[in-house]
Amino acid sequence: MVLADDEGTIVAAELVYRPDDCLAVRLVLLGPDGMEATWTFAWALLALSLMFSAGDGDITVRPAPGPIAGVEVALVSPSVARVWLPAEKAADFARKVREVREVRKRVGRDLSGITPALDLELAAITSGA
Repeated sequence: MVLADDEGTIVAAELVYRPDDCLAVRLVLLGPDGMEATWTFAWALLALSLMFSAGDGDITVRPAPGPIAGVEVALVSPSVARVWLPAEKAADFARKVREVREVRKRVGRDLSGITPALDLELAAITSGA
């Protein structure tokens, strides 16, 4: 992690995906004394960051410059911190998220299955059934 004053430090970071929040990924930074800072953003940004700059506002991602392939996640609050993630691990994580989403979609547990179910419920309520 590199802070706004360009001082770098190594911190443990974990990417977390929860199927109940299927559009998001959490970047959990583990600081000294067990302190945690969590940032939530669209998991698709992580996948895009392997090839392009993406994001707007408080979180932006891009391929990281340097001799080792990586992804840079810039976090703004109120200062800027840049977190470097190995590209191979970010790609593997994005691939696993995509696989989980595809399996859930096949069994009707993704967002795409919610709309028809809500339409049926709304129709039942408005028809007095």
